Amino acid sequence: MKILTIISLLLLASCGSHKIVSKLDNNDDAFSNESFMRFGHTRLTQVNENEFLKKELSNCYRGSFSTSLKSLQDKLGEYKSNEKYWLYIGICYQLYGSQLKANFYYDYALSGSKYTQAAILNNKALVAMKARNFDDAYPLLEKSIKLAPTSNVPKYNLAQLYIKFNHLEKARSLITPLVRKNQGDVDLILSMMTIEIASKDYKRASYWAGKFNSKQLTREDISLYVALLYYELGNYAEAKEIIGKQRATIIDEIATASRELNKKIDIELERIKEEKDSKDANIKKGVNRVAVKN
Repeated sequence: MKILTIISLLLLASCGSHKIVSKLDNNDDAFSNESFMRFGHTRLTQVNENEFLKKELSNCYRGSFSTSLKSLQDKLGEYKSNEKYWLYIGICYQLYGSQLKANFYYDYALSGSKYTQAAILNNKALVAMKARNFDDAYPLLEKSIKLAPTSNVPKYNLAQLYIKFNHLEKARSLITPLVRKNQGDVDLILSMMTIEIASKDYKRASYWAGKFNSKQLTREDISLYVALLYYELGNYAEAKEIIGKQRATIIDEIATASRELNKKIDIELERIKEEKDSKDANIKKGVNRVAVKN
């Protein structure tokens, strides 16, 4: 099986695809200072009530769009000179699915710092990636990184594009420095493992796979790639066990890839069973022949 058959079905378009539960100041979170994208419900509720802008943005991530947008817009007079005010309203509209309104507010924020501009370009790249306009996403992410070289999110997102299109060394050059600083970050570990699987360096891939705990192994994308690694190693029973513990997902790409891999695992397990049954039958025939000799 060509590994990229599975890998190309997926695009980890942002660290927002999979929610995690951890504290806001978790040292293993490479993105906590830049993005709410991976904040699960537990993390979102830990936002300080006195931090109005962050609180309302966190509410948008929890789906309270109307209430949060009204609260933000009611504070126009107080926050209109704050670039994050315009950025956060834009993000809320983008999460809501109204890209035209998001761009309207992003335009106000573009007069802000390079970091705010970089965040906007990153978010616009995510829109392009979601629409599978990858040629548009590349320059947006590259410009975002150039504007804010210390920002991690656009580097991560660009690395996912490189992985998808098999530019593995470029992806490695972006992810390696990040994972050195954040050695327990699950998305960075997954990226490194994916790069090594695609490079067919299964020993290194196994090293990264060994860093996941049992709970993390149930996450849909992690379980898929670890099962794929075991498949490539010929450890079909282990691959079946991992994919069997995968939690349910609404992400079509992961669900499709998981079904395809599961079928391939079953084929190999059935082949092994048939070979064993055939061998056992031959042994039995041999025993019977010995039994009737004089």
